[in-house]
Amino acid sequence: MSTTPDHDPLRHEWLPVANASDICVQQPLAFTLAGEKLVAWRDTAGQAHVWRDRCPHRGAALSLGQVVGDTLVCPYHGWVFGGDGRCQRMPAHPGFEPPAKAAARALAVRERYGIVWACLDDPARELALFPEYDLPDARCIHLAPLEVRTSAPRLVENFLDMAHFAFVHGGILGDLAHTEVRGYAVESSPQGVIARDCFAWQPAGFPGQEGDEVEYVYEVRRPIVAMLTKRTAPRPGAVPEVLHLLLALAPVDECRTRAWLVSVFDGNTSASDQALHDFNAEIFQQDVPIVESQSPRWLPLEPGAELPQAADRMSIAYRRWLVQGGWSYGTSLGRAARQAAA
Repeated sequence: MSTTPDHDPLRHEWLPVANASDICVQQPLAFTLAGEKLVAWRDTAGQAHVWRDRCPHRGAALSLGQVVGDTLVCPYHGWVFGGDGRCQRMPAHPGFEPPAKAAARALAVRERYGIVWACLDDPARELALFPEYDLPDARCIHLAPLEVRTSAPRLVENFLDMAHFAFVHGGILGDLAHTEVRGYAVESSPQGVIARDCFAWQPAGFPGQEGDEVEYVYEVRRPIVAMLTKRTAPRPGAVPEVLHLLLALAPVDECRTRAWLVSVFDGNTSASDQALHDFNAEIFQQDVPIVESQSPRWLPLEPGAELPQAADRMSIAYRRWLVQGGWSYGTSLGRAARQAAA
């Protein structure tokens, strides 16, 4: 697969850009995605839009403009752009019909799982990642967005790793009396990587729960999107606790990443929504100084660059899958060429 700029797989992936609730009618929202400055805004019909943050006239940032009805108005010369990006009016020439090339660059947008997603170029597929979000009676908790000074693939690997539980999440996801990672099954296909039969003893694997064995299933369905399902051990007459967790990542650049965590709790937990949110936040914040300390910040994919252990079977499969799919952003592959082109 070619990884030239026009064919970089990153550009054809759905990437999270903002919480749906953070894009309001009143104020455009500026952000950076893979080094590109973008603006998100919402029209009065409730439709979210994501554009390049640049007016085609003189290059002013459209995020400094204002939403007027179903249009976004440039702050510099007042050009008025409709939801499709086309300029509808140039105030300096009120009787002039703007040409088709007088348009802001609009990106494909979807609003799913409480997140607005965008694609830098034509999407390679529809956005259908997390059907668990629609489970009846489940509780959905959002933790987003959190910026971390590392690459997106490094964060995915951390998400897939069980061997760090006792050392980074002691008293919650692990302890020093239970450091062994038992063997587990890994399957890889062009559609992704999945690990099953991943068991761990956890002191407080769910909010308000005492120590118990839990089972994980990890999945990587897209290069910088990962999921897990965690279940408590079955008990006679007890309803198991089940957590479905989506990790969706948006690179600011190759070594800075914004992370979204969407949790779906399916069980009989009595914990409040705030307690569930704080549980996830504490675990994530414990990981941050570790992943930010990793050197290099991008993921090295050359054989022998790092020394794996048997517990790393899932991350080893993930690295191979990235290489086979031609994914390079946030990794060592093609890094020199990308830096030269920057």
